[in-house]
Amino acid sequence: MADLVGFAHRLRADGLTVDVGRVATALRALGAYEPLADSDVYWATRLTLCSRHEDVPVFDAAYRAWFGTPPPALTAAPARWQPDDTEKPAIAVADTNDAVASAQPAPRAGYAERLATPPPWTLSTADFAEVAAFSNAFTASVPLRRVLRRTPAGHGPIDVSRTARTMMRHGCEPVRLWHHDQARVRRRLVLLIDVSESMRSHRNRLLRFAYAAVAVAPTTTEVFTIGTRLDRITRELRLCDPTAAMNALADRRSDWDAGTRLGAAVTIFARVWGGHQVVRAANLVLVSDGWELDEPAPLVAQIARLSRLTHRVIWADPDTSEPGFTSVAPALVDSQPYVHLVAAHDAAALRALAGLLGCTPCGLRCPQHRHLRKWSLPS
Repeated sequence: MADLVGFAHRLRADGLTVDVGRVATALRALGAYEPLADSDVYWATRLTLCSRHEDVPVFDAAYRAWFGTPPPALTAAPARWQPDDTEKPAIAVADTNDAVASAQPAPRAGYAERLATPPPWTLSTADFAEVAAFSNAFTASVPLRRVLRRTPAGHGPIDVSRTARTMMRHGCEPVRLWHHDQARVRRRLVLLIDVSESMRSHRNRLLRFAYAAVAVAPTTTEVFTIGTRLDRITRELRLCDPTAAMNALADRRSDWDAGTRLGAAVTIFARVWGGHQVVRAANLVLVSDGWELDEPAPLVAQIARLSRLTHRVIWADPDTSEPGFTSVAPALVDSQPYVHLVAAHDAAALRALAGLLGCTPCGLRCPQHRHLRKWSLPS
């Protein structure tokens, strides 16, 4: 116990975040080994005291200095099962603005998790113009919601307290009736962007769309990427310069162009953020093609739960390049009762999506947004 506490103090001195809860978890993990080998000490402490991939080199150096033994060598993990080409149809994606990405072979959904650092993304003049267009769309459509706080108004319910104070200052004579109304604040926006391999051709535009959303409302917008894991990228997108924001995203080791496990990622999101004020009464936008190899039931159950917690859930599918497109993704089809389905295949569709966020729940029936529903689902 004393060695573990001292080792935790050493890790804190080296810059790692090691709280009392992690030390207690490490102690319970060490107690589960019988007998206890040197490699068991290393893995039990590393898995409980490290919270980020960047902490591992610092942890290894501290472990070698504290215990006097080198960390055990890593062994190659067995290859995970990969489905063959006959178990899932290919997803054809195309994006005329990303010629390099569209030249790649048709991606497929899978379980493979791969942490990668993509090359820095450079923004052209057209990209900056696209970000400006997205920002204008978000600025023109401000979603508001009522709160319990009251604000002075020219009409509406009588503000009894303020009216009574005015009367007392004028000898209890009725001089003026003051009114108040419920205050309105900007409704929060939560973006869940699928960055798996099947969404590669749309990824750059979606990240520019997310940057514009954060730039317009940095305190009320949260952005997450989902693939085989859930990552919060709001901090990187809050940088003032779009190029710096894209470079900060490129420096992250994340599951870019990896497999697809939407059900697991959305489940973690609902578990961690479902009871948070960020999600309550917010507009939740899930941008994904809906393809994965897990069972759709867990994802649909979480979508149904989020539809009750949020103001509304909007599912934006980028694979809608042609009118009359029909999706056969099981998760997307089963989630239809809980979401508003819209197109997100080009910049115009994303600008229309930004305008939809400021509209009352119209179910895509109002004349302004009826055209967004360009495709149908099988009955």
